[in-house]
Amino acid sequence: MENIPGNTSVITINNSNSLPIYKQIMQSVRESISSGKLKLGDMLPSVNSIAADFSIARGSIFKAFGELRNAGIIDSIPGKGYFVTKSSLPADKNIFLLMSTFNPYREILYNAFVKQIKGSATVDIYFHHHNIKVFETLISNHAAHYNTFVIMPEIHKQTERILMQLDQKKLYLLDAGMKDFGAKYPFVCQNYEKDIYNLLKTHIIRIEKYKRVVLLFSSNSRSYEIITGFESFVKEYKLSTEVVRDTENFKFRKHDLYITTDDNDLVRLIQKSKSNNWSLGRDIGVVSYNETPLKSVIAEGITTITSDFVKMGTDMANMIIKNKRESLENPFLIIDRNSF
Repeated sequence: MENIPGNTSVITINNSNSLPIYKQIMQSVRESISSGKLKLGDMLPSVNSIAADFSIARGSIFKAFGELRNAGIIDSIPGKGYFVTKSSLPADKNIFLLMSTFNPYREILYNAFVKQIKGSATVDIYFHHHNIKVFETLISNHAAHYNTFVIMPEIHKQTERILMQLDQKKLYLLDAGMKDFGAKYPFVCQNYEKDIYNLLKTHIIRIEKYKRVVLLFSSNSRSYEIITGFESFVKEYKLSTEVVRDTENFKFRKHDLYITTDDNDLVRLIQKSKSNNWSLGRDIGVVSYNETPLKSVIAEGITTITSDFVKMGTDMANMIIKNKRESLENPFLIIDRNSF
């Protein structure tokens, strides 16, 4: 065990860095272990020496060492100080992946991400379920245990503050948040507003055969830019339209085109069509957000508009592996089937 309690060279603190001091200390220790500057059994510089050299409060140092100890990276001996308990950290990159929810298309995204990054990093997945308190708790409780953060952010007035708890150089946005935070962080995201506008514009001739274009935007949906893009399109082409938020009580009508963002609404729409003997693609139009294998077989095939989730996961993994900071808008596709 090398005794270096006064050597603070393994600690780097930048007062202009927005990352909290205690997190900078934690990051320094992790990087020193990864680079070999700190080895198994090595003593860390003492709390007093760090506080004196960097003119910082002892409380920040104790907090950093406490979280590193909870993560199993260091331990302490009463009267002697803290020492390293790991000869290496798991993988070069230890990824905290925070998604909103888990559903069939997010499973496709996750599988593509893990497949591409396999062997280059370890990945742990968490879910915030669109709850800002859960979002903050997960980030606060787990930030110390990871060195790379892939976040599907909840769009909220508190989100920017919460994201500041993470290492800003190791934070990536996935799927959402481009409009609100894309100028600050690298991302692979959907451009919801532009995607729906451009796709509908491309298929205007087919759309005009229906009496109305109805966007079923349920209370479970969070991508409000879809509404903005949809309304820009129907206004430009002077179409009869409706945006429905209370989708559970909505009365479906024949000869309308329905765009669904929630699969529960898609199920109700298919059930209503069957009970009324409506033919999809003729008596009623159906276009569903987000491709899943099931939509290729139900009701003789449901037309989907979808981000390329395989590419999204693959591109995010490649960005991390290659240590790049890019701003990538993910491709948006239409998979044309009988319902449109």
